[in-house]
Order: sequence, then C-alpha cells, then structure tokens
Amino acid sequence: MDTARKDDYPCLFVVKILSKLIESIRNMFKSEILDFCIYWLTRLGHMGILLSAAIGFIFCLVLAIRGNSFEFFLYGVGWVLLIFVAQYTAHKFLPAGKNLVKNNPSRISSQAFLDCFAFLALIGGVVVLIFSIVTAIRVESFDPFLWGLGVFAVLEFFSMVGFNAKVVTIEITESNSAGQEAIGIITFFVKAYMILVPVFFGIMIVVGTIMLLISLFGLFGSSWAFKYAQGEFYAMQILQGALLPFASYVVFALSYLFVDVIKAILAVPDKLDNLGNKQ
Repeated sequence: MDTARKDDYPCLFVVKILSKLIESIRNMFKSEILDFCIYWLTRLGHMGILLSAAIGFIFCLVLAIRGNSFEFFLYGVGWVLLIFVAQYTAHKFLPAGKNLVKNNPSRISSQAFLDCFAFLALIGGVVVLIFSIVTAIRVESFDPFLWGLGVFAVLEFFSMVGFNAKVVTIEITESNSAGQEAIGIITFFVKAYMILVPVFFGIMIVVGTIMLLISLFGLFGSSWAFKYAQGEFYAMQILQGALLPFASYVVFALSYLFVDVIKAILAVPDKLDNLGNKQ
C-alpha cells in the first residue's frame, strides 16, 4: 500500500500554518534590517555615552551640594574621564568583533534548529514585553516596562540572527557528525551573541542613560539618598555597556580556543583512517 508523506497528514495542519508564518517572518527579517539596527544602535550608544557623561557629572555636582562634600565633585570628574576611556575601547573593539565572526565560519546540518530557535526567541520576546507592561501597571512604575522593552529587543534581534544565519557565517550542510553538530550549535550562540554586541551596547547605554536622568531628577526630592543608590547602579550599567565590546572580544577568542581544541579532537579518527589507508 502506498504510504502518505509525513507532511501530508491532516493532523499536521497547524505545523503547515506555522511553517508558512515562519517563512513570512523570515522574509520580513532581512539581514539589511539587522545591519541598519546595528548601525543606529551603535551611534545611539556613543551619543548616550556623551549624554551620560554630562548627566553623571551634574548628578555628582548636585550630590556635592546636597551632601556638602567636595568628594562627590571629584567622583563626577572621575566619571567623565572613565566613561570616555570606556568609549574609546568600545569604538576600537566593535568592528574587531565583527571581523572575528567573519573569519571563523562554521557548519550546522539542519535549518530546522535555526528556524525553531528564531521563532521561540520571537515569541519569548513578545511574552516578556506583555508581562513587563502588566507588571509596570501593577506596581505603578515605569522601570519594569523599560527592562521588558530591553529584553524584548534583545530576543527579537536574536530571532533575526536565527533567520539570517549567513550574518554569523554558518553554512547548512548534511555531512555533519553529531559532534560537529554540537560544535555548530555552540558556535552559533557564541557568534550570534558577538554579532549582537553593538545591540547590547546601544540598549544598555540608552536605557541606563534614561534611568540615570530619572534618578537625577529624584535628587531634588526628599528621598535623594535612595536616588543616589539608583544613580550609582545605572552608572555602572552604562560603564558595563561601554566596556562590553572589549570584554566580549576576549571571551569570544577564549571560547573559540576551546572550540578549536574540540574540533582537533574530533578530527583525530578521520586522520587515523586516512593514515591507515595510505599505508
């Protein structure tokens, strides 16, 4: 008896609908859109650094006046110097990270993994955004929404990378072994993170700068000590965002050292077989 093809089963009608939906999303999430977003988020990040330098200095100046302490003024000067040094490292290492990804191609055997990951990241981002809006309304604070918006953006960008595997130099091939497939999956996540470092850079700095400005306004109220602690937290977030390209470059290089060692181990059996055939 002639057997029906698996994808012709009537019970898979939902799968067919989702497959068409995923294909439509792939057509919308072009790599050009990702490049455009990376370019502008990088620029926004650098502009945010300049703005945060001014806000941070004013923040410390207000603290110096309210606390009657010259020490806070010195903190403000130190903050400006430190953030500009961090901006210099960010400017140097943002393109360096992209070059590392470009020069380290990898392979994976199934487009299904990339599609499923991208779709799940897309749905996850929407769920987080909705939850953050509900939380913000319940606690009567804008903070949960801003954090939810940031997580939503990050997950949507990961989804975009999954739909455009070429941006992380991943080739689809059917000749992978199980070990090579594991390496392909690991390198996909490492390279996806690396290619999105400018996105994290921009989001962390923009969100941190907005929250630092809100904390600055709070210094003029009665709870200025609490706003000082908040401002210190967001200043550290801005600094971490500015240093992220340098730190990510180092982590990526060390991660690929581990990957290359695993590749060399997996290649030993093939080399031994080739050696035996020659003899």
